[in-house]
Amino acid sequence: MANHPQRADHEPQPSGRLTDALNAKLAELRGRGLAPQWIEANVEALTRLMLESGEAAIRLDPDPAADRAWYGKVEIRHAAARDQLWIIVTGEVAAGEVSAHVVALPDAPV
Repeated sequence: MANHPQRADHEPQPSGRLTDALNAKLAELRGRGLAPQWIEANVEALTRLMLESGEAAIRLDPDPAADRAWYGKVEIRHAAARDQLWIIVTGEVAAGEVSAHVVALPDAPV
């Protein structure tokens, strides 16, 4: 898996809200023709998303047999070892492979 940090020439102006940074990064990636497959977030990031946007920010899968959650139309997964929020995408490297982009946690308090 290729890892690609945020590119300075594509970064939006930070608002201090993780929700805004994540939404901007998802829009950027889609605008570049990439397909977000899932998001990996630690407890801090998941908590910030919920505090900023309410309980609807992260929805549990409606299928009771599925142990998954969603941020918009993208699956979001808990990743305790991550210190930032990662978006895993397809369409950037060889067919069928995934790559990752980082969304840094804004420093501003929630």
